[in-house]
Amino acid sequence: MLERVCDPSGLDCHWVIRPNQSLSWRGAVRIYTAIATCCLGIGVLFAFYGYWPVLPFAGLEVLLLGIAFYRCLLRSQLREVITVSAEVVSVEKGRHQPQEHWECPRVWARVALQQAPIAWYPRRLTVAFQGRQVEIGQFLNEEERGVLAEELQQMIRTTPWHKHAG
Repeated sequence: MLERVCDPSGLDCHWVIRPNQSLSWRGAVRIYTAIATCCLGIGVLFAFYGYWPVLPFAGLEVLLLGIAFYRCLLRSQLREVITVSAEVVSVEKGRHQPQEHWECPRVWARVALQQAPIAWYPRRLTVAFQGRQVEIGQFLNEEERGVLAEELQQMIRTTPWHKHAG
């Protein structure tokens, strides 16, 4: 999901990138509880009829499903914030607060949308400066990645002092 916020002067823009989250934490807990209840209920029923080895496998299945739900929901909370100001391009990545920070002078920043070495892999969107680069928008679809690349290139190429003249 891609959201752009610019100040009224148009000098500073922020892009907030986050994965599409189709399931809330509350919804995930409800679904997990329903599946776990069914699975463990069947396991207990089999154990009641003497097939007790089914129960540990049902418990393991419920545990692994819970871990998978948790990891997917954690990943859905990732955020990337790209800021293009009058002088600096910065990228911050993290969940609730920035855990990674990268920045470079705006005039030297280069945005590249690189074709993947394997045809069906998604293209890579990077911002680079003096041999260092950071990949952005990994969880965007191809269309959103292309739109972001175009918007960033246009914003970086636009000289800040031209904005005041118009």
